[in-house]
Amino acid sequence: MRRAAAIMVAGLFLLTAASVAAAPPADRVAATRGAAWIERQPIPSFGGQQADAIIALRAASVPRSRLRLRARALAKSGKDYGTRPGAAAKVARAASAIGADPRRFGRVNYVARIRNGYRDGAYGANVFEHSLAILALREARTRVPAGAVATLRRARGSGGWGLDLRRSGRDEVDATAIVIQALRAAGVRRNDPALRKATAWLLRQAHARGGFDSRGGRRPAEANSTAAAILALRTMGRSGMAARQNLRQLQQPNGAFNWKLRVPGSRALATLDAVNALSR
Repeated sequence: MRRAAAIMVAGLFLLTAASVAAAPPADRVAATRGAAWIERQPIPSFGGQQADAIIALRAASVPRSRLRLRARALAKSGKDYGTRPGAAAKVARAASAIGADPRRFGRVNYVARIRNGYRDGAYGANVFEHSLAILALREARTRVPAGAVATLRRARGSGGWGLDLRRSGRDEVDATAIVIQALRAAGVRRNDPALRKATAWLLRQAHARGGFDSRGGRRPAEANSTAAAILALRTMGRSGMAARQNLRQLQQPNGAFNWKLRVPGSRALATLDAVNALSR
């Protein structure tokens, strides 16, 4: 996945709270260790990572009482950070995760900010922003326009989705994963032909050990892309067992996750995504 998009949407694969189910024991242990590592880190100053951390920690069942300082920091930083639809969606999702009203979080109506960014059937400039907005609206129990779903349908490439909100460029694992989640959240059924074809394409991108690289194929697995694929597959009723096993192998003795097996990369971003995926 393109690095600029990765920084903005790390943690974007945090699925809706309504779809949380008990994780298998090995996954729960790994997620709990990862969550403990996140809690030991300083609260980030960047609003996006503040939101991602809250969502991941709540997915791992960290009590809301332990997230008060993080929530206060996000309520303050979110005002300037959450101006575009995708960024506003991240803040809104974090607010929903802690039981706050995203319409009045830090005296800001993030649902309105998302909806005000709707233009010509799209929220924002790419599939990540657009999909995040759909997820946030559904978590806030707000209707998703039919045009927003139609935009994603039109943007599907030869198998999955790419970064752009139109058929161009190369299909990517991360983009396909977030769109599958968004369409499912918007009410598109699992047996929908486009979703079934996209899921089949996604499964073909896994390497022999079950992990995923953002571009697919036989490249070494990345924590963020593998976590994204796990969440997407689960919305389609698949366990993603091989992908989960592969993701757990990226965890380090201190609880953090490497980006790749022998490449630490951004352990903060990798751990946020991995904890969320393994907690669901």
